Formats: sequence, structure tokens, C-alpha cells
Amino acid sequence: MSSLLSIIKTVDSFQGPLQFYTLLDHTGTVALGYIAPHIAEYFKSEQLQLQLQHQQEFVIDLSQEKKTIQIASQYDTLEKRTKLFANVAQRWRTLISELEELLDKGWRNELYTVYNPTSIPYFYVERAFSVLIGVVSYGVHINGYIPPHLSSTGELKFWVPKRSMTKPTYPGMLDNTVAGGLEAGRGIKETVFKECFEEAGLKQEFVQDNLQNAGVVSYMYQPTDGRVQPEVEFIYDLTFKEEDAHLIQPQDGEAEDFQLMSWKQVITAIKNNKFKPNCALIIIDFLIRHGYITPENEPHYLEIVSRCHVQMPFPTIS
Repeated sequence: MSSLLSIIKTVDSFQGPLQFYTLLDHTGTVALGYIAPHIAEYFKSEQLQLQLQHQQEFVIDLSQEKKTIQIASQYDTLEKRTKLFANVAQRWRTLISELEELLDKGWRNELYTVYNPTSIPYFYVERAFSVLIGVVSYGVHINGYIPPHLSSTGELKFWVPKRSMTKPTYPGMLDNTVAGGLEAGRGIKETVFKECFEEAGLKQEFVQDNLQNAGVVSYMYQPTDGRVQPEVEFIYDLTFKEEDAHLIQPQDGEAEDFQLMSWKQVITAIKNNKFKPNCALIIIDFLIRHGYITPENEPHYLEIVSRCHVQMPFPTIS
């Protein structure tokens, strides 16, 4: 059985930028993301081919002193940069066999926003490609819960979905009640309403009346293939006043079902690695905020809290 800290460490798992290459903006002065060495090699090989055609997309310095991949200076507008990354993403999807599975598996025809400076969109990039260039991605996660005083057993309970077995990532694992990525051009609260209806059949009026803004979590996730994915998740708590299963139903095939679990059952499932890791982190954050995990009962309380709120080294949405 895993400790809560070990669960957090699987999510906030970045080992530091020493081995990584820095993606720079078109002025060469602002870091936008960290690129893993094996991904940097694809930029280098493509750049050599483009130079033969007297084209330049990136200024690349793979020396140990700099290790930078800079967007070329002519890409000086949002539109130009968005088109640049769209072209690169499509080329890599079709021409680089080693990345084909990763890109095809995650390809959504869904754009994420990269910011520079903070709060100002700098370019838009296909969601599946964003994980290759180490830029910050954003999402919303909603904890659907029944407070103890409204629970039939007098204990905190969560509505917990089981991910569909057809999901390309973490099939069959437990999840947060509702979650989704923040698409370019769509607001945070707008995304909450959209995902609540699409994933759980929850109407906007119900969500609006029972939703509480619960802050944000942030972490730097490093998958086993060596990439880094900086992630920021906007968190909401959604109060259910009754335990009627008809209130919440799978809609879009993302979840197989929703089950009502006590907070102790949820903690046990988390420690048994039944939850998608970042969703476990978000429930741990909930239990900290609501006083179920405290400095008195959790020996690694301070480290857990700090690793749920990592300062991003890049410009962000706000």
C-alpha cells in the first residue's frame, strides 16, 4: 500500500531541467517549456533538412552551455506561431514513426494555449503535441461530494467514476467526478459547465447553484519516457444534497459508471493505486482543505501541500 506522499511524488515527478532543452520565444529571452533530449533531436534533424531548402523555423543550440530551441524571429505574431506549430505537429505525426503512436493516441483536434507574457496568448498548439514541447497545460477538475450532514451514514462521500476501458490512458481506473482540458478560446467556468454536462449529465443550473471555487493545484509531471508535462488544474467542489444515483449518469462514454464512496474508501483506493494519479492528488488536496488530512495525522503534510502547488517556471494563464 502506497503512502500519500509517494502518490504525490508520482505526479509531481520532475527531476529538474538540467538534462532538458529550453524552448524560447521568438526574441530568445523568455522560456516557454522544457524539451526532453530525445525530442530535441527531432528538432535538430528537421532543422538540417530545412536549411537545405533555405528555411528556418527554429534557432537551435544543442551545446551543453545553452541547450536552447528558439522560435525563429520571423514568427512574430500569434497567427504565425500557431501555424508554425500546426505544421510541425502534422509533419511529426505522419513522418516520425517513433512518435506516431503517441501523437495518434492523444490527437484531439483540440488546441491548447501557450502564454507569453502571463495571461496573453502567444500561440495555440494541438493538445497531443503540447506534451512533446513541455509547455504548461491547463484543466478543470470537479470534486462531486456529499457533506457529512447530508450523508445517509454521516460521513463525507464522493461520486467517483470508473474510466472507460476504451480510454487510451489509464483505462478502468478511478477518476475525479468530472474533469477536462481547457481548450483555447473557452473560459474556465464555461469548461466546467461543458464537462459536467458531457461527462455526467449535470445541468448548468444545478452546477451553478452548488459549485464552489476551490483554488488551483499545479505540478510538474515527468512520464517514464523522459518528457515533462507542467500542469495547472483549476479545482471546484460540487455539493450534492442527496445520494440519488439518477442525479449523475455517464453520458459520453468517458466513464463506465459512478459509484458513491466514503472518504475512507477513497483514501484506501488511492493508497492501493486504483485512482488515476493526478486525480488522486486532487482528492488529497480536497481532504487537506476540508480538514481530513492534517499535520497531526500526516507526517509528510508540508511536503504534500507544497508539491500540490508548484510554482511554474514559465508564463501562465494568470
